Amino acid sequence: MMAWVHASVGAAIGRFVDNAPVAFGLGVVSHMLCDLLPHRDLTPKEEAPLLGVAMAAIIARNGLFSPEVAGAVGAVAPDVENGASMVGLIPASAMRFPTHRGEHSHGPKMRTVETQILLAGLCLAFALVPRRR
Repeated sequence: MMAWVHASVGAAIGRFVDNAPVAFGLGVVSHMLCDLLPHRDLTPKEEAPLLGVAMAAIIARNGLFSPEVAGAVGAVAPDVENGASMVGLIPASAMRFPTHRGEHSHGPKMRTVETQILLAGLCLAFALVPRRR
């Protein structure tokens, strides 16, 4: 699953939770669930700008210490080991996050990204709507 999709899902979860640490934990759990869905990953060069824009929008709308940001960070955090493996800092065999340990625990590969864009767009739109006080 693309990192910006993980961030968008985590931010939407944070919208439902009024507690940043809980949102962070639920974001980590959402990473695992999203990884199980059929998806297509992009290269780090393609994903980094998308993640940067999504995170900037989530932070700008909700504030750095909001549950939305905590959920987004929690949802993206497991991909730190993926990135470290991609650039050769750790071998793939050293990855510990359950859905990163092999093809059998990861969702089927897809050729297109439309379903991920739809999921991320809906979640991001929800996370960016101003909260009612």
